[in-house]
Amino acid sequence: MEPTAVAPAGLLDLVLSASPETTVVLVICAICSIASWYVIGAKWWEFRRLDAERIAYDRAMERARTSEERAQVVITLGDSVFAGVARTAGAYVADLQAAMERGGVTRSGLSLTQLDALTMALDGSVRHTVEDTGRMIPWLATIGATAPLLGLFGTVLGIINAFNGIAAGGASTIASVGPGIADALVATAAGLGAAIPAVVAYNVFTSRMERVEGALERVAQEAIGMLGREGVL
Repeated sequence: MEPTAVAPAGLLDLVLSASPETTVVLVICAICSIASWYVIGAKWWEFRRLDAERIAYDRAMERARTSEERAQVVITLGDSVFAGVARTAGAYVADLQAAMERGGVTRSGLSLTQLDALTMALDGSVRHTVEDTGRMIPWLATIGATAPLLGLFGTVLGIINAFNGIAAGGASTIASVGPGIADALVATAAGLGAAIPAVVAYNVFTSRMERVEGALERVAQEAIGMLGREGVL
């Protein structure tokens, strides 16, 4: 009678009785999964805060009709990134007017060069915020791309070991082959388990980052529009 291997009772038994190669893959996939969920939690909280800041900024600016009123609203919003973009425009115009007064220049509007400089300053403020927001998100793409391959690598090693065991022992029944194949497939499951949440979160956060960038650019355009209406530009 051919010897038969004892089949593990469940997934937990498969993990606990995994071969050394599969165990290494499982540990790495677990680390990737923990890192992925950490990034997901951190970015979810950050985007929630940004949404609250955007709503607070829009509501506050509904009551502002002049640059002075907008400046007072910006002060009340504190460290809001949206208020920071508006603060950049106000600070640029204030510094420019102070420099013109020191130089005895009486021109009321901005030259094309000065307007381009203001636009570049606002773009820089927007880009800085977007870059800060995008930190750690690429890690989700990396985990989503590499975890399935890592799981597949563990599966290939496990299947190789299973067939080597068959060749050495001469047993070729399902009962003897099944546990080894199941052990190998656990690595694939672990890789997919780490990759799927990372890929979904990456797509969601990328979309939300684009919306944040659009909202910041809108704030910059509104700031320039307000200056234009008041004759500063």
